[in-house]
Amino acid sequence: MKLKLPFKLKIKYLIVNEDSFQGKAVFHEKEHPIKIHAENNEKIIKVPFSVMGVTDDEILVRVSGPSGVYVEDRIKFKGKSKWVEIDSDIIFFEIANSQHKFDTMEIFLK
Repeated sequence: MKLKLPFKLKIKYLIVNEDSFQGKAVFHEKEHPIKIHAENNEKIIKVPFSVMGVTDDEILVRVSGPSGVYVEDRIKFKGKSKWVEIDSDIIFFEIANSQHKFDTMEIFLK
């Protein structure tokens, strides 16, 4: 199944693990693992499913919560992975400040 942007994942939980956050998200009733790192060389995102029409494009990733709190960053889409993988300083450090406040991840085309 190939998806079109935008799409939304429900974050079940995020746990700090040394230099990253790991957790689970639900998309179309299927659980997917998540890893969020501070960026190493470049800001990237990979997802565990095919996405139509997006190859090496910059996309908008927003992580939000029910209270209205959110953080977003423009990140380069790098294809498939076994995880939802995000390398972004902005997202990583905002989640580090208040990880329990976030329950949704949205991915948009620029």
